[in-house]
Amino acid sequence: MKRGSSYFAEIDAHFLKAIYHSSKGAIRLAVLQRDLAPLLQNTPPLQLLDIGGGAGQMALWCAKLGHHVTVIDISEPLLQKAKALAASENLSHQISFLHGDIFTLAEQLEENSFDGVLCHAVLEWIANGTDLFNIARSVLKNEGFFSLMYYNRIALEFTQHVFGNFDYVDASLVAKKRAKLTPDYPREMLWVETQLSDLSLIQRSGIRCFYDYMKPKDREVNSLENIIAHELALSSREEFFPVARYLHEIRKKTA
Repeated sequence: MKRGSSYFAEIDAHFLKAIYHSSKGAIRLAVLQRDLAPLLQNTPPLQLLDIGGGAGQMALWCAKLGHHVTVIDISEPLLQKAKALAASENLSHQISFLHGDIFTLAEQLEENSFDGVLCHAVLEWIANGTDLFNIARSVLKNEGFFSLMYYNRIALEFTQHVFGNFDYVDASLVAKKRAKLTPDYPREMLWVETQLSDLSLIQRSGIRCFYDYMKPKDREVNSLENIIAHELALSSREEFFPVARYLHEIRKKTA
């Protein structure tokens, strides 16, 4: 990783406020949960791995549906928040927590042991994405699913043109001073497709296809519910994938 492992521990409060305690986070969760619901609702209990599970938003949702979740995260403060939330919801018996990065902890995970792997907003923070994918393949059971959400490089490049940040564009999106929540390694959809071509693509969605381009006054006059409804409507339309801030893919491992 380019940034130290303590990075998210240091900015956890800012991270939660900017991402999950915001309209952006509500849109993210709405698309992710819409996409994953057919795999997780009304099914026998599954064994799930949540890589970079943070404060446990997705893990708690999965546990409420009856599944067992192992959460891995490098931020101890975020994991403590997740543990507290799990306890408050009486879900501690369904969620286990491992502190550390996935590369260090991978040896503790058995091969072919998980029915599903969630990996949301992790890929863009690590240089060795191929190794991350290999770990996901290894721990997935045959017919298991891989839920991958990643920061879309094409959308980032487009946005920087819109904002006139041409020095940043001309430097191949390498900033002299990093913004707190702008990742080091945004990925292109075609690169991911090449890396994961052996896993069958079940679904692809765009997350925040238009919200980031709305003017503040236009956000204010529309309810969040109305915005989310229209984000969901655009999220599955392929022509809007290039401008979506994140892309979400669900892929299946076959024998």
